[in-house]
Amino acid sequence: MSTYSGLDEQETDDARSTEGRPTDWILCYLVCPTEAGGGFLGAILLTDNRARPQYFALVEPVKPTKMQQLLYGSTLEEYIKVDVIAQKLWQGLPNPPDVLFVDAPDLINTRRITHVPTAFIAKVPDSQTSSSSLSTLLYDVGDHKNDQTVVGEIVGALENTCNLLEPFGRIREALKEALKTRA
Repeated sequence: MSTYSGLDEQETDDARSTEGRPTDWILCYLVCPTEAGGGFLGAILLTDNRARPQYFALVEPVKPTKMQQLLYGSTLEEYIKVDVIAQKLWQGLPNPPDVLFVDAPDLINTRRITHVPTAFIAKVPDSQTSSSSLSTLLYDVGDHKNDQTVVGEIVGALENTCNLLEPFGRIREALKEALKTRA
């Protein structure tokens, strides 16, 4: 697992010195794409409320064996993404975030290992936007309806101050760069 820390400890502590304000929120982003060779990648980015990086980590590709494919069957993808990749990345975080945003609905299940509000977040499709809509983002917390309030508060407070989706692109680019240097 490779990591990057963008802030020193003093800056991180100062940023959260007054708990509870929107400016204190720590956001986390998780992606688990599949590479062309059939392996699974994973990366996590911890940011401040402006989506500025505080910590980044990635895992080397995880390629299931034929035996694992046979034994896990249709549960293999969730097992690798959640129980292997996300679990390893989560354990390395220097501090817990207030929310975990994921870029795929199947990653909402990461909630069972993180124990923090977790939401799939995406842009509202153009066909669904209207002039009366206050938000340009959709989010889904899956079966964890208790997370709805916290996620809604964070998205509502921050979506006009920073691009909450943009960190996903940065993570994907960082993964591409890491794979280039690995080859």
